Amino acid sequence: MSQPDETPSLGWKPSGFLNFWKKPRSPNPGKASTTPAESDLLLPTEIWFDILAGTPGYALEPLSRVSKRLRRIVLPLYLGSQQIFPFVETFAFRRLNVRVELAGYQERARERLEFLSGEQFSPVVRDLFVSPYPPGYNRRHRVEHRPIEDIMKQLILVLPRFCNLKKLVLHFPFCSETLLSSLTALQLDSFELEMLPTAQGEIPVPARTEFFFDRSTSPIQIFPPASLSLRFMFPASLERLVAGPTGTDTIARALLQHPLPSLHTLDLSLRFAASPHFADALAACPNLISIRLRSTAIDGSGIPPFLPPLPRTTIPRLSSYHGPLGFAPAFARNRTLRAARLWSSHSVSAVSTPSLLPPILHTLGPALERLEIGVTVVPESLLETIRDAFPALTVLAINAHLDSFHPGTVERHVLTTALQARLAPPRGLGVRALRLGVQLPGTSHQELGESARAAVEAFPGGYDPTSWRRWVVDQAWYCVEWTRVEGADAAVPADGDADAKAGSGTEGTLTVEYGEHYFRSFDRGSRISSRTVDEAILRIS
Repeated sequence: MSQPDETPSLGWKPSGFLNFWKKPRSPNPGKASTTPAESDLLLPTEIWFDILAGTPGYALEPLSRVSKRLRRIVLPLYLGSQQIFPFVETFAFRRLNVRVELAGYQERARERLEFLSGEQFSPVVRDLFVSPYPPGYNRRHRVEHRPIEDIMKQLILVLPRFCNLKKLVLHFPFCSETLLSSLTALQLDSFELEMLPTAQGEIPVPARTEFFFDRSTSPIQIFPPASLSLRFMFPASLERLVAGPTGTDTIARALLQHPLPSLHTLDLSLRFAASPHFADALAACPNLISIRLRSTAIDGSGIPPFLPPLPRTTIPRLSSYHGPLGFAPAFARNRTLRAARLWSSHSVSAVSTPSLLPPILHTLGPALERLEIGVTVVPESLLETIRDAFPALTVLAINAHLDSFHPGTVERHVLTTALQARLAPPRGLGVRALRLGVQLPGTSHQELGESARAAVEAFPGGYDPTSWRRWVVDQAWYCVEWTRVEGADAAVPADGDADAKAGSGTEGTLTVEYGEHYFRSFDRGSRISSRTVDEAILRIS
């Protein structure tokens, strides 16, 4: 498994942001020039954009010094995505003394905002990220957020100048008339907003495609007052809504005021099921295709174990349900589900005893093509229930969602092996792909591949998710996917000895998925060591 790159420190470094745009140095008179002539860059500008589109930010600076033409090409790529951290917590996270460093930071931040919001460069900015921590940081920490007032106010004031802004992540701005006015002036494709618990009034939402609201699951998160409301500026085109436990109630009320005819994905916390606006909010989403209900530590009380049947005319186009096992029948009744993910969190609390599943599975309908479940063991009787209930099933995932909790960014990797394995499920269970969550022994790719094959060939009777017969999450979890070889015979003898039965399974190829957990630095594209981050987290916890 590849390891994240490590850098020595989170400490302060002089800002080189404006130095980036100094003119390239002329070659020394006595030395041969290594800078190519403009005519040497023969490719059209559009081709250069395609070539450099995936280049990380830290690699663009040296490219900008090659020539004036390449500098003009690199400019929108470098300035197109910006990250700003105007929060006191950032100083602690970077192991800085806020009393010593604050004045210098404010001066640099003001200079940077003036530079970015000027007439020459403001049209280039497409993505803006404003948060206390680097992108991807898992916000479950116990800390109060304190924006730096002068910088946050200046940032909110200049927002309308970014006329081509398409994506905005804005965490904990001050709720003021300036904020409302600035948001009203924007037209975004994607908007993520996290509000301070003191926010009140009606917040305009300038999102045309997707909106994320108060997604933090921190145990000290405070629920906003009922006086806080949302106003969707583009309700006719909004397609996706996502909210955490403190944002779910606000989203539910907003759905009643602004029906969303194009909404196809709703991703909320389990608090939504306990809301008095639950049924009416769903009725305001006539074209909803996918719903997800997540379980968190701060969902609150009053969440029912089961839901009453929904009216036949409510969300008639729903085809994907993702959430607790007990809610599935209510969403499946009178609807044609194609995918069911019967888990609500990534912890082992999302697994069930096998006896709970059969009566639920029979209510989901025969059209189901993808099923994801979490169970402690997999008896033959459960697989037979799945075979009988879902004749069209193509993908079966068991415990594939489980993963160890790590703060930071998770990057998924796929290890493709040359191994093949034979799967021998009950006769008639003709899935094209089987995904199993396991804790594999071994470290090298070869060892992991052999362990994955052993896990698949032992399925179902010998399938051991944890390898130690105990449910823990402090070890790495892998997802082993077996994919049927086209044309392979799926028939398995109903009788016969164990050896004959094991040798007559269906041929398939293996892939292994795993997550690499790392921390992004405050510098463009770089990573920081987990050890240094652990020390920083202790300072702010």
